[in-house]
Amino acid sequence: MKSINSIKIIGVDHGYGNCKHASGAFPTGIIAYDSKPTFEGNVLLYKGVHYRIGEGHKSFMSDKTVDMDYYVMTLAAIARELNHHNMTTADVHISAGVPLMWVRTQRDSFREYLLQNESAEFIFRDKEYKINIVGCNIFPQCYPDNPVYGVVKSDIG
Repeated sequence: MKSINSIKIIGVDHGYGNCKHASGAFPTGIIAYDSKPTFEGNVLLYKGVHYRIGEGHKSFMSDKTVDMDYYVMTLAAIARELNHHNMTTADVHISAGVPLMWVRTQRDSFREYLLQNESAEFIFRDKEYKINIVGCNIFPQCYPDNPVYGVVKSDIG
């Protein structure tokens, strides 16, 4: 996580097998429950739905915006980054990495998907988080000059 002024820049690489962020990674598997799962762990509560994060791997999808799974995984990655820095609230700029084959065709729709809410309140691992999502950039994965983990100041304003 980097900071420009008071904005926290959080890089999230939305892979098919793993969702990666600066301080770690987790498998893309996700299971939704209407009530709290019996076993604790990587559970995220968002808008009344409990999600167990990192259980197995999500099946390949040609469009990651068709359900809430990658949005919820993004919230989990943000929470893990904030927790790593002993924070629970922040203004967040998402710097997202997507597969190269998507960059041209789905950059705009994935950006809109990640920006669908200006703010989010959720609980991850029994800790409450409140974030304001102030921006988002989309970059190709796996490039050595990929700025996923470092947005330039001009991108934030």
